Amino acid sequence: MARILVVDDTPQNLQLIELYLQGTEFEVVAAAGGHEAIEQCMRHPFDLILLDVVMPGIDGFEVCRRLKNDPRTAFVPVIFLTGRMGDESDKLAAYQLGAVDYIQKPVDREELVARIHVMLRLEDARSRLDRENVALRARLMRAEQQLGELNAAFEDLQRLNRERAGEAPPMLLTLTPELTVASFDPDVRAVIDEVETGKALAQCGTAGASVARIVEADQGSAPMVAASEDGGDRELLVGVRRLAAGDVLVMLQDVTGVRRVERQIAERALVEMPPAPEADGTGGYTMTDFIGRSPAVRRLCERVGRLRQKRSTVLIYGESGTGKELVARALHFDGRHRNAPFIPLHCGAIAPELIESELFGHEKGAFTGAQTSHAGLFQAADGGTIFLDEIAETSLDVQVKLLRVLQRGEIRPVGANQPRIVDVRIIAATNRDLLELVREGRFREDLYYRLEVVTLDVPPLRERLEDLRLIAEHFLRAGNRRHDRREQPVRGFSQGALDRMMSYSWPGNVRELENVIEGAFALDVGETFHEQDLPDRIRRGAPGLRPRPVQRGASVPAAASAGAAVPTDLRSRRDAAERDAILQALRDTDGNKPAAAQLLGMARSTFYRRLSELGI
Repeated sequence: MARILVVDDTPQNLQLIELYLQGTEFEVVAAAGGHEAIEQCMRHPFDLILLDVVMPGIDGFEVCRRLKNDPRTAFVPVIFLTGRMGDESDKLAAYQLGAVDYIQKPVDREELVARIHVMLRLEDARSRLDRENVALRARLMRAEQQLGELNAAFEDLQRLNRERAGEAPPMLLTLTPELTVASFDPDVRAVIDEVETGKALAQCGTAGASVARIVEADQGSAPMVAASEDGGDRELLVGVRRLAAGDVLVMLQDVTGVRRVERQIAERALVEMPPAPEADGTGGYTMTDFIGRSPAVRRLCERVGRLRQKRSTVLIYGESGTGKELVARALHFDGRHRNAPFIPLHCGAIAPELIESELFGHEKGAFTGAQTSHAGLFQAADGGTIFLDEIAETSLDVQVKLLRVLQRGEIRPVGANQPRIVDVRIIAATNRDLLELVREGRFREDLYYRLEVVTLDVPPLRERLEDLRLIAEHFLRAGNRRHDRREQPVRGFSQGALDRMMSYSWPGNVRELENVIEGAFALDVGETFHEQDLPDRIRRGAPGLRPRPVQRGASVPAAASAGAAVPTDLRSRRDAAERDAILQALRDTDGNKPAAAQLLGMARSTFYRRLSELGI
């Protein structure tokens, strides 16, 4: 049901529009002025707004301007209704502000309903195109990434060709059939410093003995390493050709530069070349916007590929910042239900007293301040998907209602007498061990088993460091676009920066990596991302804060440290272990409570509550 906000300072006009739309499929909410309209839009989502032009306080034009400048309401269609006749400048101003229609009063009921239908269909088509554009942009980014890899490979080949073109001519050495030195180029002394005419090659020092062994093996050509004049190693290719008279021609070619470039290309290929596709039944599927080629990511893609066309409930486990919402979006937008609504909700971001109304809606007058009815997110997501992030933060009362949705597809708005049926796929996510919460009595066991129909584990970044360079280069390209670095783009990372990044544990996972790169752009990073562009904690080689891993079904931690009294009952042992863990986290973070909560994988509200309960 589309929700329409009608804004007019005249009560008679509001009553007339409500009468016009009575009995239609629209839910009408009235606002008696501009300030009230803006407040309503900040509290509740609307599908369309009917807006009067002339109002006291702030007029309709100012209301429209503010709504269009707010990203939360920028795409809500606005239709102006005005009693001012014949002023074309007003109509032009309305369209310039972003209105989709401008209707003069009095308006015919059938015309108004028809225009609303047209605008809602246009908005639905725009939303569908936006979603398709997101998918197309993701495909374009993958194509750009592949093109970048091809360009890098082409540059490597050009470098290899330049090295080969700059090779010095081979150094020639002629031997008798008995492998005695007959003649040699002066440059040969740079490799075999003890070479002398008439002397057996095997007796011309270590290098001469090595060349003699290659000649005796009669392999045609073989590599060799010799000491260079600067004390390093120079790589040689030794070619052997036997002449008609029985003499032996030896060619010594310095290939040090070529071999160095070849090794660099091989190392790049190990990091950047995609793995061979496996017969996994998903047609080589990769999740939109989720970057990675590690075995853990391939396994995750394989499971998402099997689930994306289905409507099964999915529970996603993973630490904060690993990309759980990206997985949920891939399950929805990469499947056949991509055009249906997708509504994400972070359960810990809404006050406990409001989350029930936010999820299931409420009736007018259900509680103080409920001046109008509200559909709720489950009704808005009807036919699509709702993503409940950090579901462990919901109260037991809300969990009972979630269980009813999963069992029967039934919701009951706050204050409603009758339930409503919805068809919504639930995808939930958490960074907590739900089974442990069940044991503690903080999560319903029946809801746990309803949610754990299929589980997905999103690996932390420290467990797939082979993907780090790929992800970091993606953020570099995004940063170049966002900061308009077309003229002087950041082209890559120095080896020192990569080494430091690979040795860091990334407790904030991919989100932390993105913020590190964004911070470097904010401080005007140069053409190459160097070690000094990294934050101090990474540059110093600190291991970083390690968040508590999600260990599903893990037992309660063992007893306290040596010398401490060990509680005998299970709850006391658990509280003692949790108290020790919290105190250690506070010590590790120098008393920084938000950082300690992140280290332990706890929501801040839960962390502060446990501080109080444990007397810390």
